[in-house]
Amino acid sequence: MKNHPLVKAYRKFVANRTPHAIGFIGQPDAGKSSLINQLLPKAKAYTGVHTDATLTAQSYIYPEYGELVDFPGVGTEEITLAQYKKIIKASDIQQFYYILSSKIRETDMDLIKYLAKEGKEIHFVYNKVDALIDVNRTESSELLRHTKNTELKVMLRGVLNEHQDYLFTSALSGEGIEGLSEQIRQQMTMMYDEYLKHYQSEEMKESYLNYKVNAVFPKLFTPALKEVLSHQNYTILERTIRSHFRVEADDVYDRFHHWPSIEKNVREIEEQGSSLMKMMDMTKMIQMVRSAFKLKSINPIQAVFSSLFEAGMAQALPAVQGMIHYTNDMKAVAKYILDQSTPLYR
Repeated sequence: MKNHPLVKAYRKFVANRTPHAIGFIGQPDAGKSSLINQLLPKAKAYTGVHTDATLTAQSYIYPEYGELVDFPGVGTEEITLAQYKKIIKASDIQQFYYILSSKIRETDMDLIKYLAKEGKEIHFVYNKVDALIDVNRTESSELLRHTKNTELKVMLRGVLNEHQDYLFTSALSGEGIEGLSEQIRQQMTMMYDEYLKHYQSEEMKESYLNYKVNAVFPKLFTPALKEVLSHQNYTILERTIRSHFRVEADDVYDRFHHWPSIEKNVREIEEQGSSLMKMMDMTKMIQMVRSAFKLKSINPIQAVFSSLFEAGMAQALPAVQGMIHYTNDMKAVAKYILDQSTPLYR
């Protein structure tokens, strides 16, 4: 089940609802991309001598689980602060490393306040520490770092609930890279544990499968459905439902050891000969489908139901019920596959 298309889709569904990325954000030319290249040697994040080397958020795969996301430099002419906030919001990332290599500027503070207001977790990195020197040679490296931490504490007073110190790094000399790498590894491990918990939970599986059931509805109830019902050939509907759930015929047989079909369902329903079915009007039929597919509204599809009535209620209702039963069968097959699947992130 490792490479089953349904399993791949479910992994993505779970990952999108579970923290799986850490953002690198901060000043232009602070060395965000260079740090990522140090942490992930195969990433080959783009770096340049000018200050706007990264103009869009770039994602790089982290081993085993997750991604590191390289954001553009804060305060460039290409991207306004308002645009930058939209990029952050769209990313839905909860953890950020704010990278600086000089004094905290007003633009930095505006963005840090925004991140804090949005409830993001922020860690601060002072990169290019190898260039942090006192031109008068009167202060030691330790004193310069202490001064930077004091500056950070003063600037963030009232912005963050707890005091933070810089993690000092140098992508050039490699200083601090091991500590940064270990911190990120621990964060990714915690994210992966949460991903595994969500992946294996019955609630997440049910949420995904209900999402698939609801999403198949517009694919079935199209104007072409009237012609399908008039010919009583449901093969194309079965193929559409199986394809939507990303299950194959072999998957169906492995689960049931026989071949479910809409036609069989329709025959069984018609053999019941329920007079209630013949008495149902369009409103009741719509309500039945809405309930079966857990839909809030089906107004765009009501024209299809009107068309079905032209084909005759006695023919339409068993077919709709048969489609619902077949859809639920495919949902059961999908659940069977997910229960046996491996939760590898990729």
